[in-house]
Amino acid sequence: MVIQQQEPKPLGSTWTDDQWDAITLKGQNMLVAAAAGSGKTAVLVERIIRRISNEWEPIDVDRLLVATFTKAAASEMKHRIREALEKELMKQPHSQHLRKQLALMGKASITTLHSFCLEVVQRYFSLIKLDPGFRIANETEADLLRQDLLGEMLEEYYAASDENSAFWRLVDSFSGERNDSAIMQLIQKLYDVSRSHPWPEHWLRGTASMFGPPERRTDQVAVEEERTVVEEALPYVAAASAAVDYSLWEQSLVRDLSLELEGAADLLGQAMNIAESPGGPSPYIENLRDDIELVHNLLETTTYPWSVLYRGFQTVEFGKLKACKGDDFDKGLQEEVKELRNKAKEQINKLKDELFGRTPEQFHQEIAQMAPLLHVLVDLIVDFGHRYQSAKAAKGLIDFADLEHYCLQILSAPGSMPGELYPSEAAQSYRKQFAEVLLDEYQDTNRVQEAIVELISTSKPGNRFMVGDVKQSIYRFRLAEPGLFLEKYKAYRSNKEAFTDHELNGGRIDLARNFRSRIQVVDAVNFIFKQMMNETVGEIAYDERAELVYGAGYPPSASDCSVEMLLIDRGKDGTDKSEAFSDESDETGEDLNADGAENGVDPALEAEELETAQLEARTIALQIRGLLGSGGQESFQVFDKRSGGDRPVTYRDIVILLRATQAWSPILIDELKKQGIPAYAELSTGYFSATEVETMLSLLKVIDNPYQDVPLAAVLRSPMVGLTAEDLAQIRVADKSVAFYESVLRKVQQSATTQKDELSMKLEQFLVQLEQWRNDARQGSLADLIWHIFRQTGYYDFAGGLPGGMQRQANLRALYDRARQYESTSLRGLFRFLRFIERMKESGGDLGTARALGEQEDVVRIMSIHKSKGLEFPVVFVAGMAKMFNQRDLNEAFLLHKELGFGPRFVDTTLRVSYPTLPSLAIKKRLKLELLAEEMRVLYVALTRAREKLYLLGTVKSLDKLLKGWGRHLSRDAWYLPDFELAKAKSYLDWVGPALLRHPDATLWRERLGISESSSHVRLLRDPSQWKLTVITPDRLQTMDVLDGEIVVPDHERFMKIQQREAVDTSGKWRAALEKRLSWEYEFPDAPKHFAKTTVSEMKRLSELNRIADELESPVHAETLFNQGTVPMVSQPGASIWRRPKFMEEKKLTAAEKGTVVHAVMQNMSLADMPTEASIQTTLEEMLNKQTMTQEQRDVVDIPVILKFFETSVGKRMIESRNVQREVPFSYGLPADEVYAESDPSTLGETVLIQGVIDCLFEDELGLVLVDYKTDAVRGSTDSELQTRYEKQITLYARAVEHIWKRPVQGKFLYFFDGAKLVEM
Repeated sequence: MVIQQQEPKPLGSTWTDDQWDAITLKGQNMLVAAAAGSGKTAVLVERIIRRISNEWEPIDVDRLLVATFTKAAASEMKHRIREALEKELMKQPHSQHLRKQLALMGKASITTLHSFCLEVVQRYFSLIKLDPGFRIANETEADLLRQDLLGEMLEEYYAASDENSAFWRLVDSFSGERNDSAIMQLIQKLYDVSRSHPWPEHWLRGTASMFGPPERRTDQVAVEEERTVVEEALPYVAAASAAVDYSLWEQSLVRDLSLELEGAADLLGQAMNIAESPGGPSPYIENLRDDIELVHNLLETTTYPWSVLYRGFQTVEFGKLKACKGDDFDKGLQEEVKELRNKAKEQINKLKDELFGRTPEQFHQEIAQMAPLLHVLVDLIVDFGHRYQSAKAAKGLIDFADLEHYCLQILSAPGSMPGELYPSEAAQSYRKQFAEVLLDEYQDTNRVQEAIVELISTSKPGNRFMVGDVKQSIYRFRLAEPGLFLEKYKAYRSNKEAFTDHELNGGRIDLARNFRSRIQVVDAVNFIFKQMMNETVGEIAYDERAELVYGAGYPPSASDCSVEMLLIDRGKDGTDKSEAFSDESDETGEDLNADGAENGVDPALEAEELETAQLEARTIALQIRGLLGSGGQESFQVFDKRSGGDRPVTYRDIVILLRATQAWSPILIDELKKQGIPAYAELSTGYFSATEVETMLSLLKVIDNPYQDVPLAAVLRSPMVGLTAEDLAQIRVADKSVAFYESVLRKVQQSATTQKDELSMKLEQFLVQLEQWRNDARQGSLADLIWHIFRQTGYYDFAGGLPGGMQRQANLRALYDRARQYESTSLRGLFRFLRFIERMKESGGDLGTARALGEQEDVVRIMSIHKSKGLEFPVVFVAGMAKMFNQRDLNEAFLLHKELGFGPRFVDTTLRVSYPTLPSLAIKKRLKLELLAEEMRVLYVALTRAREKLYLLGTVKSLDKLLKGWGRHLSRDAWYLPDFELAKAKSYLDWVGPALLRHPDATLWRERLGISESSSHVRLLRDPSQWKLTVITPDRLQTMDVLDGEIVVPDHERFMKIQQREAVDTSGKWRAALEKRLSWEYEFPDAPKHFAKTTVSEMKRLSELNRIADELESPVHAETLFNQGTVPMVSQPGASIWRRPKFMEEKKLTAAEKGTVVHAVMQNMSLADMPTEASIQTTLEEMLNKQTMTQEQRDVVDIPVILKFFETSVGKRMIESRNVQREVPFSYGLPADEVYAESDPSTLGETVLIQGVIDCLFEDELGLVLVDYKTDAVRGSTDSELQTRYEKQITLYARAVEHIWKRPVQGKFLYFFDGAKLVEM
């Protein structure tokens, strides 16, 4: 089957050729590589619309499976498709097919893959013997269940194993000294990773078998359990007895080894160039030549077996540099050569010690010794998996991984096995149902999801349409597999390439045109990534296919939109004392401080990190205030898509992106607020440390068990009880030998025999409350208990009155909500809730502060780069560019890789020392390269969020030292930076810095290096991107404590006046602005007095009041009205006619409520025949049975009066009419001056929306007839009076009908149930 293009692109279409191909090409699997801002969602929606509205080959929308990454994305796509269908239907109003598609939208499979799996499991649950009443386990519930099962399982293994068994050796090697939490975490981690594979147990067994076969065990588990384990393992360990293949790990190490050797050779080459230059240390040339030859020889041995490499490295030896005597040599150049050579020596010697410090035989022996432990570990994981599945089944639970695996089990035929999937009958039915399977964010799928999609898709011809961008695959930590995208990207042929049918695996379309960003941003992104993203380190080449192409079409801007690089140089102020920032002092890229300042081990580093965040926050504040026009500057103009023109930038247009927000966000918020800039960050931590949450948790602990001294003291000291420190000391002094709770009891008992003081009264009241709360905790809901405490103590209101009260109350509400979520699971009880919270704290988990801000608030947002994916902002600051990558995972005792398998450290349990095994070394090197590739993609996501202005911001220890290292690549002709340079990066700045130094706009940096652009060895990259580089010193930023960056001494006298609410002098530059704002008045003061939307009833009421007011102005009319008692009657329409609360409904029905009942009866009566008393009784009984009427309401219905209406001429015409509509709602626009007699002149051109409901509208041979029912008391009123009273209402009804229906109303009638009176208007 050849790819077919369904239709030519229409003339005048705004779609690009590539977009049109993505919309229309079909006939084979299609992969769309959609770059950032390329409109992939719009393309996907358009493709769907064209597939279901195609005139030649139409398909129904429920025959498409559209899978997105999130529920929000699925909902948005559904909304877009529905809107597009409605627009298409407007163009083709007679299309039954389009009407059908709108009706089918509720059944359309536009969803997430997890939701699709859930639908499959719910439909075919019987095939896997699953309880149909299952539910998705709450994360809290699942975690507690896991912890309990792991504890029980390990206890059983401890009891059944002797201390010399492999199980005990495993625990000694990978568990902590105090408890088993480390081994429990390892089991859970490996279990979760295995579940990202279609055949988890096969992958686990096969990975363990890479180390060798398992040993025979007679003591590890009971005999029956041993037999079961062996039988289950047999299908997976066929290759276990084969010789161990070490080449997989060795070849992986050679790849990284070659990179590092190339880096050493480059350093020596640079040293050689300097030595050969005028004034250079020429005696060193011979040494350097020998060194270069040594490194080249090592590079040549990388093509040989590992044993040859080992012998090669054993001969590595660097000679002593020859002496440079005399004054003919430049001492600076001499030292530079020495430094470069020493770096190369250190690099090679480190490789020698790390990789070749042990013989290959020693590595092999360690692997053999680890094999039994790993097989036991796999047995534990498999056993845990079975127990976990059984426990979930007993509770009727499944988790998200279960959804995928159950779905895969349903869709796989019985003969399926690893590597060979066959579709089941269920899968075949889905293949028939879905004409096309469309996948969004394909780069973030895993292997299980890929297998599911493969089973429900056809293969020849393929019907998959996959959209994604591997450059934005940043969810490897969620076990996403970008390799799936890359495999197809390389295998599929481009739509621009020629192909033949037999070689076509699928079609590939590159969407490179960016419709999001200004050309300055697009060019800057291209300039950076063309130098740093390649296949060796970045896993994908940033070539012509991957480059962004400007397509947004922004009008020219008067503001400076060039991309800015802001560097804070701490080398000038002497304040820096650490190596926490990326520089050339550790060019090997190894873990000087692998975690940056995140690990919190070194207080000096932590303080340095906090100060860095503060400096960058102040720098950002200066830029933001400049953007907003502070200090007389012109405000930055952003393009407004709605208005089609420029407008000044606002706070909500600005975002600050961080790699991780935990440590920096609070500092940034605080510093920005000091500068008068509102900021908000949705923090992932800080919830449990919030004072109000700590207080409530302490109280809950006391309610659970009052014999806890610290929580009890915290509650007594809190505002809930209000004791002072002296009060607590007084309680404690009474008896130090008992628990604090007993001291409290004794203090209260002592006061019983003496006069009670204030302390005793507070304690007694607290104990009474505590006892009540403890009873509530035992008998009722935890969530109800928490809310009851909020109300009874007033703590919720108290927290709202504190600084940051809105956030504090949001945190307390979140505690209540989380308690409700907890109780919605199978878990119950205060103790287990507190236990879970403590476990979460111990493991470093946190819930994050509750959200207390709406999306449209005018604030600067601070968010992680991951959270920003899929979003866009006019102005973007990417901060922390010099912050170290988090490499903590690379230092764990047990590493893991999807291809290289397990990477445990070898532990000598006798000597209590550990060192990396060959697999551990290989996996660490591979994981580091994959980490760098992921960080490149994260940086790409960050830089492509900006629409109009992009800032990059970093803080360095010594800029001059960094520039010196970056400058080594100025003589490079190729665009790409060397692989070894990219591979040793420890921060984003290690990539961006060398790249930017090669740009023509980096003159400032090159001048600091003393390098002239005219120098023969300088190779600048000519590029259209526009950069503005700024170097900032900390001394200016450190004095910024108030607005404008000025040093201002606090005016304490002024603050005292403000606190005492006394007048203060407003002289100064802010006086005029202050007076202008405080004296501002709305231009149309009377406009807010009138509603923009009202009802006909309200208009009638206002009209009636105006009439009475006019009549009251005449003494004669006033006396007549009061004597007749009509004023109270007329004022009654203002009363509410809504349903009263139940306790009020027990009283007698009001007149308005009776009228509602009568209207309901008239609406529900059958008009097929002339109504009779019996038919009306039947109607009332039906309403009573349907509970649309109460018995009390039934009793007030006057049946004879209703019958009299149908005896009138209008009633008879209604019965004979074939078109009767009752309770007809309408909306109608009227000029404001018609609605409000005394409206403001400014509102004369405004329209007021009128809403009303017409009681009855019917049509006969004479035309349309309007009938309105009235239950008002009208006895004694003449027809003319009634006509006058209701004229405006009925006229408006008729006017609305005639305008909307475009037909005249031939008759208008009022029927009054008070007196059974019919009045024609």
